[in-house]
Amino acid sequence: MIKIAHRGISAQAPENTRAAFNKMLPLGVSWLETDIDISSDNQLILIHDNQVDRTSDSEGEVNHKSFSELQKIDFGGWFGTDFVGEHIVTLDWLIDFINANQLNVNFELKTAVTEDNQQYYLKRVVSALNRVNSGSDMIVSSFNLELLEKYHQLMPQVAIGVLIEGPLPDNILVLAQKIDAKYIHPDVTYLTQNQVNYLVANQLAVNVWTVDDDLMAIELEKWGVNAIFTDFPET
Repeated sequence: MIKIAHRGISAQAPENTRAAFNKMLPLGVSWLETDIDISSDNQLILIHDNQVDRTSDSEGEVNHKSFSELQKIDFGGWFGTDFVGEHIVTLDWLIDFINANQLNVNFELKTAVTEDNQQYYLKRVVSALNRVNSGSDMIVSSFNLELLEKYHQLMPQVAIGVLIEGPLPDNILVLAQKIDAKYIHPDVTYLTQNQVNYLVANQLAVNVWTVDDDLMAIELEKWGVNAIFTDFPET
């Protein structure tokens, strides 16, 4: 079973920062997960929330700030004094990091932009992801199925995963087939062994989030889960 570093090694460093990604290397972790959003001046950046409030010393909507404004914000001090001065990470930087270190990646499409801005966001994402070395395994996922489908139409060669928050819906197979998804990413809180069996029997690989309990990870592996997203991928 694969262990995917959730927003980098986010148990040891502030999520989605250079520090969190760099900590993967000495631990031998080969898979990472991160979130792609866009600044007001169209720079693709890595951040989970629609606002900067939780993971920085500032506040406000991500999409309403320019890249230069985002660069002035501290994205590390909230986690600990050792990380004061961590800046927001660009998607371009991370792709260079992935290519240099032969890593595999799950990109989550995570943005609040809509309509024309959303289409431009997707085109920018596709252009950037075309730079990922062919030797790296790549998955693109989202909770937003409409956004995920639009992305997949632009870049059908990359496997996509349906993120599910809460209980697995009864029509999950229909949802996945409609957009040609290869992966289901369910919430560990609600997942059952029967559901995993059902998904796997229908040729859907299961990647579960967020699993930070060792005993649960062992159990999920027995169930036939393909991968887990975890803050502790080194254990």
